[in-house]
Amino acid sequence: MKKFVVILIAFVCVAFCAFCADADYKLVRIETQTNAVRVRLPLTDVTGKVRVKEKSSDGFGIPIAPSKVSLGEKDYLEWQVGYDIPSTNSPSVVPEIKFIRNGETKYGHELSKIIFEAVRIGILSTNDLIHEIDSLKKIPPSEFEESQAVQVEVSTNAAADGFQSAVQRLPQFTKSTLHGWVQIQLKQKQRAVGYQAMVYVCLPMAEVLAMDGSPRKPGSAKSKETVYYDFTRANSDLLLAIIHAFGIASQQHNEDIRQILGKILETN
Repeated sequence: MKKFVVILIAFVCVAFCAFCADADYKLVRIETQTNAVRVRLPLTDVTGKVRVKEKSSDGFGIPIAPSKVSLGEKDYLEWQVGYDIPSTNSPSVVPEIKFIRNGETKYGHELSKIIFEAVRIGILSTNDLIHEIDSLKKIPPSEFEESQAVQVEVSTNAAADGFQSAVQRLPQFTKSTLHGWVQIQLKQKQRAVGYQAMVYVCLPMAEVLAMDGSPRKPGSAKSKETVYYDFTRANSDLLLAIIHAFGIASQQHNEDIRQILGKILETN
């Protein structure tokens, strides 16, 4: 019986360690270096916030299985970046950035930490943040991307077996830089009626780094491979574009981002 208990405990420990390793792999981690804010992204967590896509002429990209194809210049990472979290239980949280939304306490997270550290090491200046806050204050409600119309085209001719076809056109907005681009996509709300604006950061595989900081070599992804992207002074325009994308995506995002930038200014 003792032997069985020992084996059972060992099995549970191994399973728990494997679970923790898998959970850590899926996390977006942010660390600060001398002249860069480095972001670690999971490359093969296809059901998570980071997906690999092949570039397409329509700008939406084609999802691909990163472990089954050779990843190169034609491919990019689509990262659904966030900026807040309801607790401090995350390695990418910034406890100094704390604000209230709809009666719930929020803490700065992911993008907030990138901006916070970027200002601290001089990638962005406090003037950059002041200028962005002033710019976002002036956006009228009618110009938020979430307010843009969704078009539905209904065919006048009945299709086979009496079915009628309809095509829904959802607008997408893209801001490109030399080092990547940011997109605002309108998608149906999961737990409410209407559409919401989602912000995605698109990072070319040619700009992605391996663990040692060198450019990632072309090739298929290894199991649980992580890659890295450095935000530096040279690509600060992409970081500013991400901030602005949230500011024009919706009224709520606009208010949140202005609060976050304001909190960062208070700490500097």
